[in-house]
Amino acid sequence: MKKITKILVFVMMLLMVFPMVISAIVPYESYTYDIDGFSVPSPHAYVPDILVDSAYIGELAGGLDVPLVSPTDVEADADGNVYITDNGNNRIVVLNDEYRLKYIIKDFVNASGVDDTFNKPSSTFVVDSGAYRGLYVCDTANSRILVFNQDNGELIREINKPKSTLLVDTNYSPVSCVVDKYGRLYVAANDRTEGIMVMTIDGKLINFIGAPKVTVTAAEALLALLSPKAKELQSNIATTFVNLDIDQTSNEFVYGTCIFNKEEEQNQIAAITSKDGTYSPTRLLNAKGKDIMKRNGFFLPAGEVDIITKELQSSTSIPAGPSQIRDISSGPNGTWSIIDINRCKVYTYDNDGNLLHIFGDVGDQLGNLTFKFAQSLTYQGTKILVLDINKNAFTVYRRTEYGDLLDEAISLQNSSEYDLAIEKWEEVLARNNNFDTAYVAIGKALHRNGKYSEAIEYFETAFDTENYATTFKEVRKTVMEVWFVPVIFLIVVLFIILGKIFGWVGKVNKNATFKSGRRTLKEELCYGMHIIFHPFDGYWDLKHEQRGSVRASLIYVVLTVLAFYYQSIGTGFYKNPQGGSNSIFMTATSIIVPLLLWVIGNWCFTTLFDGEGNMKHIFMASSYALFPVPLFVIVSTILTNFLVGDEAQIATMLITLAYVWMAFLLVFGMQTIHNFSTGKNIVMILCTLVGMIFIVFIALLFTTLASKMIGFVETIVDEISFR
Repeated sequence: MKKITKILVFVMMLLMVFPMVISAIVPYESYTYDIDGFSVPSPHAYVPDILVDSAYIGELAGGLDVPLVSPTDVEADADGNVYITDNGNNRIVVLNDEYRLKYIIKDFVNASGVDDTFNKPSSTFVVDSGAYRGLYVCDTANSRILVFNQDNGELIREINKPKSTLLVDTNYSPVSCVVDKYGRLYVAANDRTEGIMVMTIDGKLINFIGAPKVTVTAAEALLALLSPKAKELQSNIATTFVNLDIDQTSNEFVYGTCIFNKEEEQNQIAAITSKDGTYSPTRLLNAKGKDIMKRNGFFLPAGEVDIITKELQSSTSIPAGPSQIRDISSGPNGTWSIIDINRCKVYTYDNDGNLLHIFGDVGDQLGNLTFKFAQSLTYQGTKILVLDINKNAFTVYRRTEYGDLLDEAISLQNSSEYDLAIEKWEEVLARNNNFDTAYVAIGKALHRNGKYSEAIEYFETAFDTENYATTFKEVRKTVMEVWFVPVIFLIVVLFIILGKIFGWVGKVNKNATFKSGRRTLKEELCYGMHIIFHPFDGYWDLKHEQRGSVRASLIYVVLTVLAFYYQSIGTGFYKNPQGGSNSIFMTATSIIVPLLLWVIGNWCFTTLFDGEGNMKHIFMASSYALFPVPLFVIVSTILTNFLVGDEAQIATMLITLAYVWMAFLLVFGMQTIHNFSTGKNIVMILCTLVGMIFIVFIALLFTTLASKMIGFVETIVDEISFR
């Protein structure tokens, strides 16, 4: 029993250490991005398995006599066979699913019965079944596409350069092609800025689709027309597709990637958050050329999210600028992956454009790639193969248990088995609780099942305001079906109460008009209602009839502080998803300091230019001008808890109205208490704003000087004490 116990303990220790050993040999960090654009660590969905190079193939097959030279593409078929486009040797190397050599296509008899060879082939595409079955090879330098029998490598068809009036020049260098289930041939060619060429299987050009939009200035366009080198200039301002793939799910839609020129990089970076497909380097096109890619994720599905500038790049090894997507590959269950040659990373997305995982890096270790040389990737069942031209090899990445869970969850979600999908997504979260996409996926599944209240909790966890708004409307609809009549009754009662309050305030103001002597605090506060509707008369009486007071002004300032503090803590989730709030001290500082700067700055300038108001009048007029702000802020904050989506603009509009109203009251108030003309009043207000900036500058300068003097005195005291 002691021996058995020792053995069991030893085995358990090995099992505990094994995952750490596996993790330690992975030379890169896997991560995703949360909804705020921060990278968060993620379990490895794919880990490097083997490096398949010439030596590996030769060792297994005993027959690869000529090593691979500058391979440009790797492709796999449904049976797991792998096709390497060996560009440097002008051949296609075909391996089985275990990466043993099956055959090599190098010399063949062409359609004219003449011995022929490739000339710089770029890529291959495999149609596994049907009438269009075959291995399609882009023989780039020979300006043709060749179709071979994928079983034995015999030539089936030769598709030469199409003859069509749509081709405005003779250039035709196909670099990537795919075939859909209807036999349409899609071709990406070098320097073809019109988009993807759509051809029949016999090589007849139908049209161009999906031309990427670029920004061209009038000067560039004119120069391109007038210059003898118009073609070169046009190629500098236009964008071409560099790689294609067919959607595995439909076998009908075409994935395409393009690398934007330097002039378009800023547009691409801006599109990461706006998700504007115009500047997306990845497209999913239908037969008419319409981009139907779903971009419902947190960010544009176009590679890296956290982009650094070239200035910051000088102090770090992280590449600058947006991702340069070299290749795209369609995977199982609507997933697809792209490779960024700048960062040597693979980014995988689902059918909705949600980022699932990122893996890879620059380096020489197994699993890392050579900078700028990560040329191609493809799915081989559950594996991903990534080709490195510099290494003349491809790396096989195998899917982990975590990757399997992701795939199962997506598969169940796509098949509308939401209850089972929720279970799988919860297992994903158990391994990666930073994965916001999983929270959103569970929330969507619960929404489809009608469990709106539960769904909202998951959307709140992921700070997903868009889906929250959709689900909240359903919750609100359910509540209103029960409480519609009581809510309407409550609103009517509220308006009646407000009417009574306005009537009472009106009576108080009317009675105070004919009252002599000092007014009560109630009358001074109610006078604010008169000022906001009658600013000229109101501010005149505020100064000359003493209808207001400093104590009432202070109360208005306090009410404004409390209103903004309530806004800080009471704003609804849609407007404040992360629940951020300010302390009462910070809120008070943000209101009182600008108010005091305004009062002091205005008093300084108006005193010099014959203003009739003193500092007390300026403070009172400014404080009374705040009166509309707390009213609208409180109402707006309450509405944010009930309005979502486009409706939330109502709350924003109320805040804007409050600020505009306050600004008008300030302008009218300063003009009245100083007895300025309109022009002179505007000039004084502009001078006041400049004065506020100057006061802040002087205060900062004084604070800095004082701190240095204190530091100097402390240094002297320390020196004396040591001596």
